[in-house]
Amino acid sequence: MKKAMTLTLALILLLSTASAVFARASDQIDSYSITMVPRGSGKIEVTVNVSGTHRQMTKIGFPGVTLYERVDSNSAWSPVSIHTGKYNPNATAGSHTYTFTFSGVAGRQYYVYASFYAQDAQGSDSRNANSTTVTAT
Repeated sequence: MKKAMTLTLALILLLSTASAVFARASDQIDSYSITMVPRGSGKIEVTVNVSGTHRQMTKIGFPGVTLYERVDSNSAWSPVSIHTGKYNPNATAGSHTYTFTFSGVAGRQYYVYASFYAQDAQGSDSRNANSTTVTAT
């Protein structure tokens, strides 16, 4: 019974999460990801993460993270939440995670476009990515 309950909860969590993960992008970026979770009452929790190829990078974070909303399938996507310059304040961090919650509208669709950045003594690199789309509940 416990195994069935655990499996069911894991499956629910997996299905309620939209995530995009990208691995070993460059000499500076090891991996980066975007996760979006509908939290009910229209709220969407967004988490972006970037990991450098070293335990200590000279700068790491997100030049920009933009959440887009679409009212229905006939409408255009519109930016509704813009976050810029979200870097790790620890000058020698090897990774950075940034999380925010957006109060949207249940039934509307959302996705995130994010820029990822990492710099070390040898250089720097950036990547851009879109999340998958989620519907607010």
